[in-house]
Amino acid sequence: MSEMDEEAGGGSRATGCLMQVVTHGVALALGAVLGVLGAQAIEYYNDPETLARAEGSLSRAELIRQLDAAEAKYAALLAETAKADEAQRTELESVNAKVTTLEGDVAKKADEVALLELKVKKAKGQSAALKKELEARQAELAELQVQLDEAQAEARRLEVELTVSQGETREAREETRVAQGETVDARWEGFRSTVVLNVCEKGNRKRMETCRSEVQAALDSKRAARFKQCVGSKQAQPRLVRVDDKEKNPELPRWSEWLAEESKFAGQKWYIVFCDPSLPEARFDVEGDEEL
Repeated sequence: MSEMDEEAGGGSRATGCLMQVVTHGVALALGAVLGVLGAQAIEYYNDPETLARAEGSLSRAELIRQLDAAEAKYAALLAETAKADEAQRTELESVNAKVTTLEGDVAKKADEVALLELKVKKAKGQSAALKKELEARQAELAELQVQLDEAQAEARRLEVELTVSQGETREAREETRVAQGETVDARWEGFRSTVVLNVCEKGNRKRMETCRSEVQAALDSKRAARFKQCVGSKQAQPRLVRVDDKEKNPELPRWSEWLAEESKFAGQKWYIVFCDPSLPEARFDVEGDEEL
């Protein structure tokens, strides 16, 4: 390999390593951003009666938009990192193949040298031609050994880099997965707040308290699980729908449920449109490169 090729290869590897460092760093930063935004969203959603917000703070809609944007950026970065990891794996496979070839060449050349050493020994040093051939074969063996040592060192370096890269990617994915979970929790809290505000919009204090109690009871852990499954499977977020007062015996759309059919406040007036429950939650496989 020429000096120019070595410099080009080294520059390419350095650029690739730098790109991966930057990519992994930004992915971790986006995970942190998702966590912060999710925490802020939960703060907004904890009190459904608080509609005002401090000057300069984000609205719920703005929070959700920023969360979606951060998730999209992370997905793009993850795809870029996956390509870099694949390139490293390909390079490692190539170097390992080179090591295997060189090991065979070294073994073959060592056999040739050993055979010539026997011939020189039998000739008792009287054959100049044999001595010259032996020296040439020994020089070739030494050169092959140097190449093998270099290839083995390169393979070890690439193995370490790939292990570190995969570890960083795994860490970035895990941090972002946690942040995404916080985001889903925030969306559920926002949905609950919206439902309570829409259904229990007027009445005296006692009536409002009763209404909120019944609606909140209807938004139980099972409903929360269905809501989060819809968001996690990248389907449309569940929504609350009010039935037209003129409509008698309404037929609910598929995947829909009455909010609280026995409640005098919600009754057959409000229902929730969920999503197809058979679709699995979208997630990033720890060992894979793509979203499942």
